[in-house]
Amino acid sequence: MLLLDRATELLLENRLREAEFMFKQVLKQNPKNGKALFGLGRICMRLEQYDNAIYYLKRACEHLPKMLDPLYALADAFIAVGSPVDAKTVLEYALSVARHNAQIHYHLGQFYLDHGFIDNAYQVFKKGLDCPVSGVSVFMIFELMQLARPDEIPVLMERLKEFENKFEHPTFHIVAYHAYATAHQALGENKEAFEYYKKANELQLTQCTFRTADMLPFFSRLLDTCDDDFFSKPIDKVKSTFTPVFIVGLPRTGSTLLEQILTQHSQVGTIGESIVLSDKIVPYLEMRTERNFPECIYDPSTSMLDYCRSVYVDEIKKHRVQEEAVINKLPSNFQNVGLIYKLFPNARVIHLTREFKANAWSVYSNHFAENEPYFCSLTEFELYADIEQQVMSHFATRIKRNIYEVSYEKLIEEPERTIQKILNFIYLKYEPECMEFYKSRAKVSTLSKTQVRQPIHTRSLSRWQIFEAQIEKELDKPT
Repeated sequence: MLLLDRATELLLENRLREAEFMFKQVLKQNPKNGKALFGLGRICMRLEQYDNAIYYLKRACEHLPKMLDPLYALADAFIAVGSPVDAKTVLEYALSVARHNAQIHYHLGQFYLDHGFIDNAYQVFKKGLDCPVSGVSVFMIFELMQLARPDEIPVLMERLKEFENKFEHPTFHIVAYHAYATAHQALGENKEAFEYYKKANELQLTQCTFRTADMLPFFSRLLDTCDDDFFSKPIDKVKSTFTPVFIVGLPRTGSTLLEQILTQHSQVGTIGESIVLSDKIVPYLEMRTERNFPECIYDPSTSMLDYCRSVYVDEIKKHRVQEEAVINKLPSNFQNVGLIYKLFPNARVIHLTREFKANAWSVYSNHFAENEPYFCSLTEFELYADIEQQVMSHFATRIKRNIYEVSYEKLIEEPERTIQKILNFIYLKYEPECMEFYKSRAKVSTLSKTQVRQPIHTRSLSRWQIFEAQIEKELDKPT
């Protein structure tokens, strides 16, 4: 037992190799130790060795039949290898053995939402509210507020009141405020809705450890690094076997919608919102050059760039993407355009834009899990939007042929024509199947997961206007 406890401690400290050794020592003594098997499965998940993870987690589930965490992990592993059917089987089995557990209802409901089974998600969340009270009960009500009919909302609001004083952590209050705001907006009570959105965002802003203005020196260094000399240096003659496509911009500008449309094309795949550039490639360059980002990308050697390219290709292989064009839709990659150009001179960068007030309201009225100031303050978002536009204008004047700007409004108003132009930009011919994106069951885990399961409509273009006076009042406040 001491060996198992120590292995678990090492895993929590992220000392994976030492933990792996100790878990295997436990298994030598007892090959059926479920906790050791679970520990090895978790290690394989962190190392992105998903096939090995499935092997260990299956065995862990056999020997820990009453534990839900190994089942959750196994479902995640199946999703990672592109097998959502197996993940669904695992989660539905977990529900069958823990019908009174709110957590599994929420977990399965989220799976259904991610894969477009909206009615299934609604039913599971609703049944989950009959379970003993849990922290996820608040989150399930929040999801139900967005899925329920208007006549069902008053009952949900009453249920939400039951949880008002049960949980102290600010996150529960933030989610509850967003739930109330969503409810009031659905009922046409816009004044009340705005007040709750305001409460949610003001509370979340208190949880942020920095402000957008703190980022200004970094972006100034970025522009200084990626100057005319940076782009005038000879570039590697790289012949990649795929076309790297990056969708960048501000949050809530339509990146998920665009990704869903494009991936219906027979030659377009995606690695989602991959953080491989910031989490793997940048640290490597910082280590090798002994300079921080962005200075580390100024003049890396050919061997460094080759290694970075291999890291990116490995990421694509892990996602089992084999198509000709490969999308990375992480919006904040706008700050990595210089690095992208160094790695892949043939990369296609699609810059999404949106009318500012509509964009600001879409961010302000949605709950982002990350405590970042531009997600929960209109004035903070305004500054962030100014930064993003300055950065993209800087890059666009220097590598104009690599960047294609598309407005959200144009995508909504003229979808087919816009997609034709985008596909031409990434060297592909239009396929009409692209416009049937809403039929796809591909995983979508962003805030747009329910919207992209519907045909394109124009309601989102004007939804913000009923709050225009309040938006302007917030924006006029001194910072």
